[in-house]
Amino acid sequence: MTRRLRLPAVALIAGAAVMLGASSVLAACHPVPFKATFSGSAVPTSPTTISFAGTGTASHTGRITNVGNVTVTGPDGSCNGGVTAVNTETLTAANGDAITIQSHDVTCLTGPNQYHGTGHWTVTDGTGRFRHATGEGSFDGIADLGAQTFTIALDGSIAY
Repeated sequence: MTRRLRLPAVALIAGAAVMLGASSVLAACHPVPFKATFSGSAVPTSPTTISFAGTGTASHTGRITNVGNVTVTGPDGSCNGGVTAVNTETLTAANGDAITIQSHDVTCLTGPNQYHGTGHWTVTDGTGRFRHATGEGSFDGIADLGAQTFTIALDGSIAY
């Protein structure tokens, strides 16, 4: 009789463990607000590319470092000196977890060697707790290529 009770009890416990595990995975996949700001050096590496490196802060990571690259993809007539660009940024937390985003931007000339870009970003990769992250949001950045500086702000949501 004891043996008969053990099998259903084990099955019940195993089923509960599976359900609890599934619900915690689902809970981890709900989008949460994500904001990041970072700034640093902006160095032209060719007539159509710029490399970024800097520091800042981001939701869910705290202090971050960033490494990025912008590639101009063509002209855009919507603003003075406008160009379209693809910007890829990797934001790395102090513990090494990283999230990579890619934005498609329109960048406008605002002064001598000064640019303002806006666009839409999506998560393209991640490591550590961001390994299977997804997300998207708005991008806003300025670059002064004469001073070789930049500032970028991201606003949106991620799920990880």
